[in-house]
Amino acid sequence: MPIGEGFPRELTPQERELLLWVLPPERSGYREYRERVNNWKVVAQGRRGEGNYILARADERVDIESPLPHVVAYGMVVTEAGELSVSVREVLGNQFEFEIVGIQGNIDPANIREIRRWSLSSWLPGMPCPQCGQPIRQVPMASAAGQQFALAICAGDRRVWLYDEQSGMNLPIPVSNFYNELMLHKNIRDPKIALDAKRLFLHLSEFSDTDLQRAFRSYNKIRTKVALQGEIVVEEKRPSFLGRLLRFFRLRRL
Repeated sequence: MPIGEGFPRELTPQERELLLWVLPPERSGYREYRERVNNWKVVAQGRRGEGNYILARADERVDIESPLPHVVAYGMVVTEAGELSVSVREVLGNQFEFEIVGIQGNIDPANIREIRRWSLSSWLPGMPCPQCGQPIRQVPMASAAGQQFALAICAGDRRVWLYDEQSGMNLPIPVSNFYNELMLHKNIRDPKIALDAKRLFLHLSEFSDTDLQRAFRSYNKIRTKVALQGEIVVEEKRPSFLGRLLRFFRLRRL
């Protein structure tokens, strides 16, 4: 937090640079956020404390009572002093929250030597994971109206996100909530399995594209990540007896 700061205030040069970095201009879905970064002011501290702020018009009445909006952009700057995370939440009315915080403690972005940086916002289908550089699981999806998406799952970094082809945005998905819908779909109720979300990554190959599509379809109905024109289309295939038998033994090993 800048020393002696009051509200409203201008973004610092470092805040502005980091926010515009995780909001790439070539992606249409991020452009409205860039415009607001360039025109709005920091009007209050957010509900998450140090490093979390609300951006809005100078005379806007701040809303901190509504549920915390989804993250729409995320990146990490690796420095000699530690890792600095940068996140932007979706617009709520006439404001949005951003957070620039050190993972291991306070880091002043104005006085650090940067080693490297990565952002989910820059990812496209076919690319490796932006954080670890390893191949990732990509599940194509489409709505009934023809909207195209890709569900991306990186087992190495244990991240899940959704790529929206129309907007170009990459939207992080909370792992626990998504895994819960996957377990409900698979009708797995054993707490040792159903409550252990890391199994999504440890046993990722055990889940078919159809399993993952159905899980996202259910998740999006409860915690809307993207506005759909019709539901996600899932090809419903009844497995053969042999397929059901093999699946039974695979689930017993999970």
